[in-house]
Amino acid sequence: MEKVEYRRSTKGEIFRYAFGGLGSNIPFFLVLSYLMFFYTDVVQISPAAIGTLFFITRFIDAVTDPLMGMIADRTRTKLGQYRPWLLFGGPVLGLSVVALFWVPDLSPDMKLVYIYVTYIAYSVISTVVNIPYHSLTPVLSEDPDQRTWLATAKQFMGTPANFLARVLVLPLVALAGGGEQGWLITAVLFAIVVVISFYICASSAKRHDVVDCSEEASRNRPKFSLGKQLALVGTNVPLLMLMVSLCTNLIATSTQSAVAIYYWTYNVGREDLFPIVGMVGILLSVPTFFLLPYLSKRFGKKTVFVYGSIASILPFGIILFSSYDMVGLNFSAAVLIAVLSPFTGAIAWAMLPDCVDYGEWKTGIRGAGVISSSLTFINKLGSAIGGMLGGALLAATGYVAGQAQSAETLRMIVYLFALIPILGHIATVIALKFYKIDNVYHAKMLKEIKERKDNQAIS
Repeated sequence: MEKVEYRRSTKGEIFRYAFGGLGSNIPFFLVLSYLMFFYTDVVQISPAAIGTLFFITRFIDAVTDPLMGMIADRTRTKLGQYRPWLLFGGPVLGLSVVALFWVPDLSPDMKLVYIYVTYIAYSVISTVVNIPYHSLTPVLSEDPDQRTWLATAKQFMGTPANFLARVLVLPLVALAGGGEQGWLITAVLFAIVVVISFYICASSAKRHDVVDCSEEASRNRPKFSLGKQLALVGTNVPLLMLMVSLCTNLIATSTQSAVAIYYWTYNVGREDLFPIVGMVGILLSVPTFFLLPYLSKRFGKKTVFVYGSIASILPFGIILFSSYDMVGLNFSAAVLIAVLSPFTGAIAWAMLPDCVDYGEWKTGIRGAGVISSSLTFINKLGSAIGGMLGGALLAATGYVAGQAQSAETLRMIVYLFALIPILGHIATVIALKFYKIDNVYHAKMLKEIKERKDNQAIS
């Protein structure tokens, strides 16, 4: 096959773009790992009410995510198409994170109202920033192998974000005075990091995210209806299968993450191990990220996702069937879960640009924003379902914050921590059977897209 010359990013641009992964994942891991615990054990809100909030917000995302994708695809400014949303949305996202972890002294009913308003606002603002951020991946490079590095780099920056959340949050809260004051100060510190990260990220795309804003360019630019933009998702079979796969994977991940602190606190009786598991798992997962692009190039992204999901079932099975007092074994299994996570998390985002190419190949429309919005929505939907399951099922078994739990509640915690993830990974493998883009298929698409553009340029 004839070798195609691709536009590529520099190493410095890849490095700066990766900082968006830090800014994007800090709020994600804070919410995933601590928000339900903060609401139930610090603010004293029932877990059922919090689980309902997480689920209701996803209906709002079902509207705002594709809408933001269409808006981002239609944005035309001197600062670029997607970059302005990072520059101006980053500070607002930081403020929304602070609002999540600061609940004023109100009546119980008004506290619940405040929590609903701030969480929904956070979700919308996160959409405004993250969809343009993920849309930049195919903009920064046309090279499919370098895109894998871009996606891996931004997901790798979830590693320090996860480290900051899992390892440093509780010590920082204690250092800042504990209670609601400690959580507020900690949230402010993390919000500052979020804002700086998105500014660094936006600088990486300055050379690539360029829009001709002249009147002539505006007149000659192809016009696509909203219906055609939405059809990029509905008719994109690989994307639909990737959405299902990522959703089931995230249900597995988010359910486990949402109840992890409960498992180590109430089942094992070793709350002190929770941040240590996070730290060891994160450090040992670093080589996995560097291995990911090579495995993807050699075997294909889908294959890595499938076998990563199958391998992830093993450590969850160990936790499910071992007793709570087998601390060393459960600790090792929990670390292995973190080590394998890039093979089921980062790889999905590396597959997204391929689905953008598929949409352009099929329709002639390159709607990176709309297609990216589908995965950001699934990202939040899967996380919400995990949070909802955790909140609803803990409440159903009589969970009471800060007290010794019943045998039924302890059993439910371990089911949420291990059994639900096993079922989620099995569902992921099944869905990926219907994902058809491999390395050869993708190369064929890119070749035909380039030929089509060359013919249009000649005519």
